[in-house]
Amino acid sequence: MSDMTVYEFQPLWLTLDQIGPFQSTPYEIDFTDEQDNPCNILLLMSENGRGKTTVLECMALLMRQLGEEEPQRFGQEDLDSGRGRVQLDVLTRIFWQGRDHRIVLSLLAGAIGDKTFLKVWDDSNLKRYGADEWHRTGFRQQARGRLVEIDRYNDFVQDLRRTLIDSSRMAPEGFANSTLSLPTALLFPAYRDIPPVLELGERPIIEPEHWGYRTAHEFASHGTHWTASLDNLLVWLMWLNNGSYENAVKTVNNTVFGKPSDKFLAAEIRRVPPEAVVHSGGQTHRLDRLSSGEKNLTQLFLRIGAHSTRNTWVLVDELDVHLHVRWQHKALSLMKTQAREQPGTTVIATTHSIEILEAFPIDIREEGLIKGGWIIEQDLR
Repeated sequence: MSDMTVYEFQPLWLTLDQIGPFQSTPYEIDFTDEQDNPCNILLLMSENGRGKTTVLECMALLMRQLGEEEPQRFGQEDLDSGRGRVQLDVLTRIFWQGRDHRIVLSLLAGAIGDKTFLKVWDDSNLKRYGADEWHRTGFRQQARGRLVEIDRYNDFVQDLRRTLIDSSRMAPEGFANSTLSLPTALLFPAYRDIPPVLELGERPIIEPEHWGYRTAHEFASHGTHWTASLDNLLVWLMWLNNGSYENAVKTVNNTVFGKPSDKFLAAEIRRVPPEAVVHSGGQTHRLDRLSSGEKNLTQLFLRIGAHSTRNTWVLVDELDVHLHVRWQHKALSLMKTQAREQPGTTVIATTHSIEILEAFPIDIREEGLIKGGWIIEQDLR
């Protein structure tokens, strides 16, 4: 593995062309504020069907392929058909070959030529964001659907990709305590329920489905099988016996339930069957018996704590979905806290909730936050 340390990894611009709703002309999204500073929390807004989910999925896709050696397909219909193309420009500061480099790194996929890009970065554009180098990486499609790496002879890109690929499956140091500097994206779907685990028989102590370092974790809408469940994650954290389970319990109790409260996640795992236990008003129950708002936030903050690095993009589709107004405000407040208290975190959440928009005035400064907002097809009602 090369001597490479990532200090910053922040999205600047996303350009989509002939992907999902973005068909007529290339569509650009700006992830910076009015002073060209990368936002650490941004709300992406529109009515349903305008492409919010597509934006988050493309960002996760580009991060995923950054850590893949030889991807066979993109996993997005318009890209795999050969029609679409996408470019995500990232501002990154990296220690490499004995010195710091401030770089705009363009992540690319789809119908991209060797020298034809959706957005070209010249010296003046680089200086606008305090960068002095531009590098490209990604994959384009050749005949018969074969994916070919873009700029495959670039030494910096190859060292970065090798570092990320070699680090894949690296075990985190602990819940909410990772010192790993490599970038990752955590994609949360709009449906964040906690369904009951299907397996009624033996539930072995086994590595959770998403355990280990990856450039992107894309969480499915359902986690009904043991290895994909939150119960398995919590059992695994307790088995590690390094304080991770205690940190997870503290996180859930502080964020979801608040203190003081007569409802809390227990300090011990139920042994038979192995699962987490919630105490509430003198009674106990499973995680899947929580309210919809509690399940939503429990999913978010257990996964964020378990999989974050020092450079994490938290991509949340429909932050407000299935939440009462009070819970919408709480979800937004907790996301602000995450961005404020965890340097290197970038939160990008989609919404069409007027209540959330009213609670997120971009023109009012908040300490520790660089806020941004983007409206797709600016006719939100």
